Amino acid sequence: MSASFSSLDLMEKDALMARGGDRGRGGDDIVQKAFGGSRFRQIPRAIFAKLTLPVILVLGVIWYVYFVAVHGVMRPWVLHGANSTSTHEYAFTVTTCMAVVMYACCVFVDPGRVPAHYRPNDGDGGGPGGLNGGGSSSSRGRLLELKRKGGSRFCKKCMTHKPPRAHHCRVCNKCVLRMDHHCVWINNCVGHGNYKAFFLFLTYVAVACWHAFVCLAWHAFEGLEDDHVAAARSTTTSRANVNAHANAAAEGHGWILLEVSCLTLCVPLVVALSLLWCWHAYLVVNNKTTIEHYEGVRSRVVPRDDGEGGGGGAVNMPPLHPTGGAADAAHPYSLGVVANLREILGHRVLCWLAPSCAISGDGLSFANVADGPRYRREVKKKETELTLLS
Repeated sequence: MSASFSSLDLMEKDALMARGGDRGRGGDDIVQKAFGGSRFRQIPRAIFAKLTLPVILVLGVIWYVYFVAVHGVMRPWVLHGANSTSTHEYAFTVTTCMAVVMYACCVFVDPGRVPAHYRPNDGDGGGPGGLNGGGSSSSRGRLLELKRKGGSRFCKKCMTHKPPRAHHCRVCNKCVLRMDHHCVWINNCVGHGNYKAFFLFLTYVAVACWHAFVCLAWHAFEGLEDDHVAAARSTTTSRANVNAHANAAAEGHGWILLEVSCLTLCVPLVVALSLLWCWHAYLVVNNKTTIEHYEGVRSRVVPRDDGEGGGGGAVNMPPLHPTGGAADAAHPYSLGVVANLREILGHRVLCWLAPSCAISGDGLSFANVADGPRYRREVKKKETELTLLS
């Protein structure tokens, strides 16, 4: 570790940790405390503590769109003899339920916290997870992230060392593993422990919103055609039939208002969710976080004992977005499209959309380009092992 951290540097920061204790860990949320031990009476309080106004608003919008789309459009189609609409309702219900489940995971699952007394050498070369999923130190590049001035990453608020890709959240008052951002709509950080759930939530809610938008728009188009036909026939029909048609139209006036308001609501939702999903799909394919995209990654490669890790000495890796108009440097955690998808979504392709919360691994160390020839051989092996089920 002499190539990256001086012993004096670590000793000084360990002294800060000893004096500070776990002062920065006061940000342990109520959910973590509620499910610890046998204090189950705190669970309702933990749930209500998470139900902020934005969270309630999101759940209310999901329920409103589902209610209007199903009861105002899909089920009336079934009553009028459209055989395919029952399939529409089943598919829409499945995607909506999956979105709600994934949203609950985003809200209540801990995004990941730094273990007590973490030291940089605990996660720079091994640990479970990552590409191999087995915790072998020989499969990890010893890539150490640095501050902008070149020093080791140490959080003075939490009084602990920061693992790679971890950042301190001022709202949650703790360091979050592989932090992407803090989201007010889930009242939680998006990090290592719930990023997959967040991405799956965006996927399912975007699909459900598009489904509702198409059904509502098609139903509105059919309604306009029916009104034109009724107006054309009103000149040849009896007054009694015209009155009956007017009464039926008056009874459905309330549903028309609901459908129009829901369709109006779906337009900005479809646009916003589609853009947000495309953004995070880009991040997943490149194995980046939002913070890493905008701030870059400053890192140093420490050579292994076997000489395969980073060459004959420590190598400084440039930031992701260098200054001075230079071309962007390669992202150190980008492993290729297939390997990146496997890192985020898992090994089995058919399980990529299955309900799950965390990214594989412990969040303290990550496979990276510093693994050299050994890692390139392993990437090729893992890509050939990427199958549908096993």
